[in-house]
Amino acid sequence: MSTRTRRRTAPSTRTTGSPARRARGRWATAVAVAAAGAVLAAVVAATVLLSGADPGDDRQARAGDFGHVHALAVDPGTGRVHLATHHGLYRVDGARSAVRVSAHTSDLMGFAVTGPGRFVASGHPGEGDDGPGNLGLVESTDAGGTWTATSLSGRADFHGLRAAHGALYGYNSTDGAFMVSTDRRTWEHRSLTAIGAFDVDPADPDEVLAVGRNGLQRSTDGGRGWHPLAPAPPLVVLTWPAGQDLYGADAEGVVWHSGDAGTTWQRRGRAGAAARAMTGHGASLYLATADDRVLVSDDGGASWRTHYEPA
Repeated sequence: MSTRTRRRTAPSTRTTGSPARRARGRWATAVAVAAAGAVLAAVVAATVLLSGADPGDDRQARAGDFGHVHALAVDPGTGRVHLATHHGLYRVDGARSAVRVSAHTSDLMGFAVTGPGRFVASGHPGEGDDGPGNLGLVESTDAGGTWTATSLSGRADFHGLRAAHGALYGYNSTDGAFMVSTDRRTWEHRSLTAIGAFDVDPADPDEVLAVGRNGLQRSTDGGRGWHPLAPAPPLVVLTWPAGQDLYGADAEGVVWHSGDAGTTWQRRGRAGAAARAMTGHGASLYLATADDRVLVSDDGGASWRTHYEPA
């Protein structure tokens, strides 16, 4: 009973005092609520920054989310595969799990890993992203969580990037320039050409092999001059992981191997789907396919198993 009495008398207590005093009380309450909200927002923001995930942003990949895969590479610090796609950079966390690592959804046409957690990329801004139509070269030191414009912003759209021998090799699709940089800020224009996938000899900075319009092309002077390699399979992707061993795949998913730096080729296996990008890491080969799967081979491309497929 006494409790009910207190509840009835409470309103009369709140209505005592002048209108000015009541207004000041309401203002103080509003300020306190706003301050509490600001503290809560700061805590949430800090959590998002540290975790790399936005509670209101579903970054888990589903079928079709990639658009298409332009490049893939392995972070040597974690051993995890990263996919540069039409809708941002994704990290493969499991057989059915790929997570976009940044809130940005840039169309990443070129991508390379330069060290543990250190990435470079190029392409176009995503929907809602600021900046010019061509990203130039952008760099991340936190495994793709955040990116910084490094050079050629608005002027370059690298459709191929390779880090080798302390330098960065790139093919700029805007003007067909094959370029090399040792500091990622200044670039040497070495030739004008028309190529797709390319890679650099791990033992020789002057030896470059590329997929050209009319077949494989070789450069023996670091990309200053090119000459055709014939006969050669109709590769669309290739990787040069170590020594004289090159691997590639054609549009039908047939995998090829060369043990003499690209002079001769032997059919090695079949991936079972059209190839989109390829890389090597340690003793393993990874292949991104047109159906958004990532396949892995531990026997030089003879057999393949699924490393990732969309849920």
